Amino acid sequence: MANKIVIKSIAYGLSLVYGISFFNYLKLSLLYDVQVPALFVAILFACLFLSTLGVAWFQISAVRLLILLNIIACLYIAGFYIYYTHTFFVPFTYIVATIFLVLFFNQPGIKNFSQDVKKNLRKSILVVDDDTSLLKTIRQILISNGYSVLSATTGEKGLQISKNQRPDLIILDVLLPGMKGREVCSKLKAEDRTRKIPVIFLTAKDSPDDVKAELAVGGLSHLTKPLNSKALLAEIKKTIG
Repeated sequence: MANKIVIKSIAYGLSLVYGISFFNYLKLSLLYDVQVPALFVAILFACLFLSTLGVAWFQISAVRLLILLNIIACLYIAGFYIYYTHTFFVPFTYIVATIFLVLFFNQPGIKNFSQDVKKNLRKSILVVDDDTSLLKTIRQILISNGYSVLSATTGEKGLQISKNQRPDLIILDVLLPGMKGREVCSKLKAEDRTRKIPVIFLTAKDSPDDVKAELAVGGLSHLTKPLNSKALLAEIKKTIG
């Protein structure tokens, strides 16, 4: 599968070609006998130019649009040149280029890569809690608000996921089976890979001493159970946007 640099290079190279083609056909549209068809081709190249910029930013809809517009432009330009120049040379070269582009951008790998990039643009949140029903509730709330969600039911698993996935934020319970939440947070802050991940404690323990202990191990803030979705979302947005 083509990597990110190759896709961007091809997309920006195409945007340059399409931009130049747009101005060429725009000038050609000033000629009376080819005014309307040349203007239509100019508009096609303007759309192709915009779609390649979308492809450079890995928008899957832009990939589909680029393929469709190339097919339309190829067919229209072929007819345009055949009618006005009575030659197949330019259409043939453009047809070959179009076939190459369609085959390249229609690869499953390109589409998957675009979808993966889009997915990775979403902020990821790890929720560590042994209450599976609460995990499900929080997951639904976060996904519906545009976040990507990871989950763990033990401190050990949460620590492992944090090291491997490095989420943008961790929501952590204190009372967990095995390794407790405060110990998890302390270990996260001791590791270079996870030190900067903000941790919000969500727990039933709400005494001043409990809150002080959570902040002492590196917790950013404290929320108390039962879950208040508005307070949770407000704290998340304040922390990671």
